Amino acid sequence: MKKFNNIVLLLVFVCCGLVFGQNQSTTFPLVEGVHVSKEIRSDSIFSKAWLLWVEQPIDHHHPEKGYFKQRVWLSHKSRNAPVVLVTEGYMAPKNSITELVKIVGGNQIIVEHRYFGASVPDSLDWNYLTIEQAAMDHHRIVELFKNFYTGKWINTGISKGGQTALIHRALFPDDVDVTVAYVAPFNLEKEDKRLIEFFNHVGTPEQRNRILEFQKEVLKRQDELMPFLDAFAREKGYTFRMGKEKAFELAVLEYPFSLWQWGRDVDAIPRPGAPAKELFDHLCKGSDFGYFSDQQWKQVCPFFYQAYRELGYYAYLATPLKEWLDEIKTDTVSNRFMAPNVDNLVFDVNAPQRILTKLRAADPEIILLTGENDPWGATALNPEGFSNMVKIVKPGGSHRTRINNLPDSLKNIVINQLNNWLN
Repeated sequence: MKKFNNIVLLLVFVCCGLVFGQNQSTTFPLVEGVHVSKEIRSDSIFSKAWLLWVEQPIDHHHPEKGYFKQRVWLSHKSRNAPVVLVTEGYMAPKNSITELVKIVGGNQIIVEHRYFGASVPDSLDWNYLTIEQAAMDHHRIVELFKNFYTGKWINTGISKGGQTALIHRALFPDDVDVTVAYVAPFNLEKEDKRLIEFFNHVGTPEQRNRILEFQKEVLKRQDELMPFLDAFAREKGYTFRMGKEKAFELAVLEYPFSLWQWGRDVDAIPRPGAPAKELFDHLCKGSDFGYFSDQQWKQVCPFFYQAYRELGYYAYLATPLKEWLDEIKTDTVSNRFMAPNVDNLVFDVNAPQRILTKLRAADPEIILLTGENDPWGATALNPEGFSNMVKIVKPGGSHRTRINNLPDSLKNIVINQLNNWLN
């Protein structure tokens, strides 16, 4: 039956070539398990683009348990051009053009991650939100479209999307020819200690002290700043299930991570004694209160389920600020409370090592891009044990590190390596 389905699928994609070749056509060919929502306006580098829905098994090992529809954006250039498969780690509510597809001149497929955005089963059984099931989603999409596209394949993603690309490559190393992972963590523990140690070394001692002094100042003057938080929450429609006082303290603990992650200017931090409004405005820009709100939690709780089941995350070190914390009494603060309240959420301590072992055994062609000052760089993959991995660290770089903002010398290394592998 599988062989017959593959033959049918191949014939459908041959027909697909006839449609792709006619610019005046607005009809996407019928493909088993793929539904066309609409044709969308494509960037000038493509001839056509579509929003698609791909039927995916909720449990790939037992398809009889039902299916859900996964949102996929397809931008077509030509059959023999490379295919850039974007493995999003979260939702993908719109079609965007990646720098990588412009560099290689290819087609692009963006896949929204299962359980995020609109790619959610009708019955939300958290047991099937696993790294293996997600990788099998991506494997099935590759199988569907490889029957038509004949060029080389690259999977890629940013942050959790890059981590997703690495896991896909570990479990299905032959699906693609190259992996480009941007600023992707690879945590080895439920709360990786390297993401605490990082803050003892990043930047200069003077910069680290200025950040700490700012945290102390806003905690000491919390009563002055709280009316600004009240007004901000009303404006945004935010509520905080943990209470606004604890949300304030969590935002202060998050501040250093956010500042270094996004490459904000340490010299712009207000000095102690600055007006309360100036302090709050800076804290609000540097540490998103929405992150702890009930409203955004509904969007990010699938991520925290994954983090505290298989992917790992980080804890806050509260010790240097304990004197000024009222709601938080522990030396370290776990983000476990951000995950959905389910009984069976236990971290699989062996999951990261299983993936790492498979990735080393496959030793696939991988380019890793990280930023020197990005906290997630602290848990990025180590090239040791790999012979086909190129790791690029942008000096002073943040989570915004991309190929196009690398120094020319590093950019050339990436471009040359891509050309070498794709040719």
